[in-house]
Amino acid sequence: MKDYIDIETIPHCKIEEKKFDWGEPYSIHTPIFILNKTSVSELENSIILFGENNFKQQLSSLYNVIVNHEEFERLENYIGEEFNRKEILELINSFIQKNKGLMSPWEKYDIGLTEYDYIRYVEEQLKKSLCYVKIQ
Repeated sequence: MKDYIDIETIPHCKIEEKKFDWGEPYSIHTPIFILNKTSVSELENSIILFGENNFKQQLSSLYNVIVNHEEFERLENYIGEEFNRKEILELINSFIQKNKGLMSPWEKYDIGLTEYDYIRYVEEQLKKSLCYVKIQ
């Protein structure tokens, strides 16, 4: 079977085409996340990671939490670090605008996993916790 990378999704997605023993084909879709650490701030680093990897729902939730001053109540793994609220909101908004119209692998392929599921996967890859809004 053939393996390839779908570069039309953000993040890009590795697709492995396989067959069951009885011959029925299936595909394995694995997003290829960008996992660069670019900031000393854990909150900012999480936002950049979500932005670069097209986590639209998480960015929107983060924006709402920060604009409403609810970071202590609603952000997972937030340790109370100081930040410039206006700059953080501008950063989040810049990624929201950048990702408009882009499709993620979990949207395009109906993988059965959500952004929230991939947060745990990314944390395992980084061996580090991210600041994120827990889905309720």
